[in-house]
Amino acid sequence: MSEAVDDTIVARARAQGWPDGLVERALAVRTPADQLDQWLRASASEAFLFQIERIVEVFERLASGPYRARELTFRDQEAFRDLWANGPEKIGDWLVTIERAPDPLAQFRLQPGASISVIEVDGELVACTVWSPANCMIGGKPVSIHYAQGLRVRSDRRREGLGDLVRRFPSRALQNPTVGQVMYLRLGNANMASFLEAVQFQAGRDRPQKVVAAAYLAARPAEASLDGLRQVEWRDLTRCAELINRTHAGLDLFAPYGPESLRHMLDGGVWGERPPWQPSVYGWSDFYVLEAAGRIVACGGLWDRGRDMREIWRSTSGEAERRVEVAAALDLGCEAGREDALANLIRDFASKSAARGRQSLIADLGRLPAVTERLGDLDPRWESRTLEWSPFLPALPKALGECHLDLRYW
Repeated sequence: MSEAVDDTIVARARAQGWPDGLVERALAVRTPADQLDQWLRASASEAFLFQIERIVEVFERLASGPYRARELTFRDQEAFRDLWANGPEKIGDWLVTIERAPDPLAQFRLQPGASISVIEVDGELVACTVWSPANCMIGGKPVSIHYAQGLRVRSDRRREGLGDLVRRFPSRALQNPTVGQVMYLRLGNANMASFLEAVQFQAGRDRPQKVVAAAYLAARPAEASLDGLRQVEWRDLTRCAELINRTHAGLDLFAPYGPESLRHMLDGGVWGERPPWQPSVYGWSDFYVLEAAGRIVACGGLWDRGRDMREIWRSTSGEAERRVEVAAALDLGCEAGREDALANLIRDFASKSAARGRQSLIADLGRLPAVTERLGDLDPRWESRTLEWSPFLPALPKALGECHLDLRYW
């Protein structure tokens, strides 16, 4: 920027009551002119100025070292796995570690456009966060949002402000505009609650939260094979999209399918032959249809989540430990009045999950009581999390209604 432009910006900032030196610091780290103009057109509240100062501080810290911020690359996979192995969450009296192997990125490969920001020190990854853009329905209207997830800091590098540093680093996933943010928080995660308070997340605004729950069904072998079950084929896509959309119609955070978008999802974003060095995490071989009298009445996919992602729960006293290895049901759908067929399909998924050594099958059944009732012998239990919705435009609903839980983000 020219000296004259700088002088104009400094004068505007002073006229709005910005703290001494703040706008000069913003200019020193080469804050883009349009970003400065956007800030100067907003109300200079104490909370807003706090956020500006923290953003400026990010680039000051990155300029002076020792931290390097960047996007994760394929060369970082082992370091990424190591970061998660050494960055447990504290949930009540438990430390929860996510073990990501053999494919550390499996979950995020299922999230179109996901971008992972990392902080590196002397070749070691010490913090990360994940941003995933998503198009979905909210209040009956199409909306572009993003999921904020996967914030981790190595336990031996905490209290250095790295969580705030990595979450404020600009992400490729947010280059396209989004108008709202969604987060899932584990109940009892006091560390995250205190972190959000410390960084004044959404300070001065309503933070509409709701508790949502996914069903965990016992993974047990079925007594008999399921008649009419087969893997999906190209010719089935229109019908499957219709069943999925019918089943989740009216739910916030649901992204309706068409045959092309369903095909693209099952292709894993690859057009044509898939490279053998990057196996599918979830695709055509994992998606099934259930037929009755030659007609598809239910469909859904089985993601073997536990193959690449496990939770290790250790008591803070060190006296107890348990592993959670699950599979997840995705993209469920059924014909009106055929909840029995969908329940049978899910039961088959629970059997397949048991064969793979999984303890449970998780499914979004909160709005499907007739399905849940038919699966009572699989001992459904519910895991709850807090869903936090942050709308960025006044025209958006301040609170979400009944939601679809896409377990890719759970």
